[in-house]
Amino acid sequence: MILIQAFALLATIAPALGLQMWDRCNNNFGVCDTTSHCKYYKGSPSKGYCPGLPDNVQCCWAPSCFDPRACPVKPVTGRCPGGSDNLYCPGYGAICMDPKECTGVLGGTVLDGFCPGGQNNKLCRFK
Repeated sequence: MILIQAFALLATIAPALGLQMWDRCNNNFGVCDTTSHCKYYKGSPSKGYCPGLPDNVQCCWAPSCFDPRACPVKPVTGRCPGGSDNLYCPGYGAICMDPKECTGVLGGTVLDGFCPGGQNNKLCRFK
Protein backbone atom coordinates (compact mmCIF):
# COMPACT_ATOMS: atom_id res chain seq x y z
CA MET A 1 0.00 0.00 0.00
CA ILE A 2 2.78 2.44 0.90
CA LEU A 3 4.60 1.58 -2.33
CA ILE A 4 1.48 2.38 -4.38
CA GLN A 5 1.10 5.72 -2.58
CA ALA A 6 4.75 6.52 -3.25
CA PHE A 7 4.31 5.85 -6.99
CA ALA A 8 1.14 7.96 -7.05
CA LEU A 9 2.96 10.84 -5.35
CA LEU A 10 5.90 10.54 -7.76
CA ALA A 11 3.53 10.57 -10.75
CA THR A 12 1.96 13.75 -9.37
CA ILE A 13 5.16 15.68 -8.71
CA ALA A 14 7.40 14.36 -11.54
CA PRO A 15 6.10 16.82 -14.15
CA ALA A 16 6.71 19.70 -11.74
CA LEU A 17 10.34 18.58 -11.41
CA GLY A 18 10.78 18.33 -15.17
CA LEU A 19 12.03 20.84 -17.66
CA GLN A 20 10.10 23.23 -19.86
CA MET A 21 10.36 23.92 -23.57
CA TRP A 22 13.66 25.68 -24.42
CA ASP A 23 15.26 24.86 -21.06
CA ARG A 24 18.88 23.79 -21.34
CA CYS A 25 19.44 20.07 -20.96
CA ASN A 26 22.19 17.45 -20.80
CA ASN A 27 24.69 19.60 -18.89
CA ASN A 28 23.84 22.65 -21.05
CA PHE A 29 24.85 20.93 -24.30
CA GLY A 30 21.35 21.31 -25.74
CA VAL A 31 17.86 22.72 -25.36
CA CYS A 32 14.48 20.98 -24.98
CA ASP A 33 12.90 21.27 -28.42
CA THR A 34 10.50 19.36 -30.65
CA THR A 35 12.27 16.65 -32.62
CA SER A 36 10.98 18.02 -35.93
CA HIS A 37 12.28 21.55 -35.24
CA CYS A 38 15.59 20.18 -34.01
CA LYS A 39 16.15 17.99 -37.08
CA TYR A 40 15.03 20.72 -39.47
CA TYR A 41 17.82 22.95 -38.16
CA LYS A 42 20.39 20.12 -38.18
CA GLY A 43 20.35 19.45 -34.45
CA SER A 44 20.52 16.01 -32.86
CA PRO A 45 17.56 15.08 -30.59
CA SER A 46 18.25 12.75 -27.66
CA LYS A 47 15.66 11.03 -25.46
CA GLY A 48 15.64 11.11 -21.69
CA TYR A 49 16.97 14.59 -20.97
CA CYS A 50 13.69 16.58 -20.86
CA PRO A 51 11.58 14.86 -18.18
CA GLY A 52 7.98 15.94 -17.83
CA LEU A 53 7.62 17.01 -21.49
CA PRO A 54 5.80 15.20 -24.34
CA ASP A 55 7.64 12.42 -26.20
CA ASN A 56 8.20 14.64 -29.25
CA VAL A 57 10.20 17.10 -27.11
CA GLN A 58 13.76 15.92 -26.59
CA CYS A 59 17.13 17.41 -25.80
CA CYS A 60 18.31 18.96 -29.05
CA TRP A 61 22.06 19.04 -29.10
CA ALA A 62 22.53 22.39 -30.74
CA PRO A 63 24.90 21.99 -33.61
CA SER A 64 28.25 23.70 -33.34
CA CYS A 65 28.28 23.81 -37.13
CA PHE A 66 26.74 26.93 -38.57
CA ASP A 67 27.42 29.99 -40.71
CA PRO A 68 30.94 31.22 -39.80
CA ARG A 69 29.72 34.84 -39.91
CA ALA A 70 27.77 34.07 -36.72
CA CYS A 71 30.79 32.59 -34.92
CA PRO A 72 32.54 35.00 -32.51
CA VAL A 73 35.77 32.93 -32.55
CA LYS A 74 37.83 31.52 -35.40
CA PRO A 75 35.78 28.73 -37.05
CA VAL A 76 37.41 25.39 -37.81
CA THR A 77 37.19 23.78 -41.25
CA GLY A 78 36.85 20.07 -42.02
CA ARG A 79 34.62 19.08 -39.08
CA CYS A 80 31.14 19.75 -40.48
CA PRO A 81 29.17 18.58 -43.50
CA GLY A 82 28.55 21.04 -46.30
CA GLY A 83 30.64 23.84 -47.65
CA SER A 84 32.26 26.99 -46.36
CA ASP A 85 28.89 28.28 -45.08
CA ASN A 86 28.72 25.54 -42.41
CA LEU A 87 31.85 25.51 -40.22
CA TYR A 88 32.58 24.31 -36.69
CA CYS A 89 32.38 27.09 -34.07
CA PRO A 90 34.31 25.86 -31.00
CA GLY A 91 32.48 26.39 -27.71
CA TYR A 92 29.22 27.64 -29.22
CA GLY A 93 25.90 26.18 -30.26
CA ALA A 94 23.26 27.82 -32.40
CA ILE A 95 19.69 27.07 -33.36
CA CYS A 96 16.89 29.03 -34.98
CA MET A 97 14.21 29.91 -32.44
CA ASP A 98 12.05 32.66 -30.98
CA PRO A 99 14.36 35.56 -30.03
CA LYS A 100 12.51 36.18 -26.75
CA GLU A 101 13.16 32.59 -25.68
CA CYS A 102 16.78 32.92 -26.78
CA THR A 103 17.57 35.94 -24.64
CA GLY A 104 15.18 35.20 -21.78
CA VAL A 105 15.58 31.46 -21.25
CA LEU A 106 18.97 30.63 -22.78
CA GLY A 107 20.76 33.91 -22.21
CA GLY A 108 21.88 33.70 -25.82
CA THR A 109 22.66 36.27 -28.47
CA VAL A 110 20.11 36.85 -31.25
CA LEU A 111 21.52 37.25 -34.76
CA ASP A 112 19.56 38.45 -37.80
CA GLY A 113 19.80 37.18 -41.34
CA PHE A 114 20.57 33.50 -40.74
CA CYS A 115 17.16 31.79 -40.37
CA PRO A 116 14.10 31.57 -42.61
CA GLY A 117 10.83 32.99 -41.39
CA GLY A 118 9.81 36.24 -39.80
CA GLN A 119 10.65 38.12 -36.64
CA ASN A 120 9.89 35.09 -34.45
CA ASN A 121 12.64 32.89 -35.88
CA LYS A 122 16.20 34.16 -35.41
CA LEU A 123 19.55 32.47 -34.91
CA CYS A 124 20.26 32.04 -31.21
CA ARG A 125 23.96 31.60 -30.45
CA PHE A 126 24.92 30.48 -26.96
CA LYS A 127 27.80 28.96 -25.03
